[in-house]
Amino acid sequence: MEWVKFQTRVPGKWVLAGEHSVLRGAPAVALPHPELGLSLAYDPHEKSESLSVNPPEANGILLELLSAMIENIQTQGLSFSQPQGRVQIESTIPIGAGLGSSAALCVALTQWVSSILEFGEEQKIELATRLEHRFHGKSSGMDVAVISARQPITYTMANGIQNIGVTSLPKFTFHDTGLRSRTSDCVLRVEKFREDTPQLGAHVDAKMEAASRFAIDGLAAFDAGDRPAGLRLISDAMKQARECFYSWELVPGEARRLEESLLREGALAVKLTGAGGGGMVVALWDC
Repeated sequence: MEWVKFQTRVPGKWVLAGEHSVLRGAPAVALPHPELGLSLAYDPHEKSESLSVNPPEANGILLELLSAMIENIQTQGLSFSQPQGRVQIESTIPIGAGLGSSAALCVALTQWVSSILEFGEEQKIELATRLEHRFHGKSSGMDVAVISARQPITYTMANGIQNIGVTSLPKFTFHDTGLRSRTSDCVLRVEKFREDTPQLGAHVDAKMEAASRFAIDGLAAFDAGDRPAGLRLISDAMKQARECFYSWELVPGEARRLEESLLREGALAVKLTGAGGGGMVVALWDC
């Protein structure tokens, strides 16, 4: 198999509802980010004897992921030569902000390697999810799923992707708290909360699951033209999801103040998107 020129661009992602509880089987509602994304371009140089990566700071992680991917593919009885040439990566997705920076890299890298293999979409998603485990421990697979789908989805670990099928969305805006956190740290905090208070932990998970149901119904209603009902349901979903983040103690002071400021400006609802601990606040507007 011969390596040829390749380029792709994948979006970032954000989560309307379902964070953390998705790890325990509940549905989550995730959407591709409308502006942020990652591009990967590969150019094979005939005289090159190695693979160079630009920017240089991405060299270590890309070569590690590429090595892991090749090893995984070889276990399936497939083999191919190591790529030589140059890889250029450009990303506008902030790292550690809950917008899928690591998943986007894993999806783009999988698409590149899969371009010389006959992999179906499910194989690509499975491979990209395996790569993302290296960032977050055991990933739910949701980030990889929505970035691969490039459209609003619901996701469960048992059933995977289900496209919501909406074409119009209300106005959402994204606001940086200026804080960054590790997804794995936030997951551990939620796990400890559930261990220390199992009944309350189950209640909060049920609340987040209900938030996802409201979000799904709200997006469908808005897309069908029932704007008031859609906004009401989506707002209810975000409010419930926000309360879950507060129960898990994943909303630092800076994020809380930013949320309150957005509500004073007229936002219908606000919440952190992603694992919590910082990153981005998403706001819903009636306009």
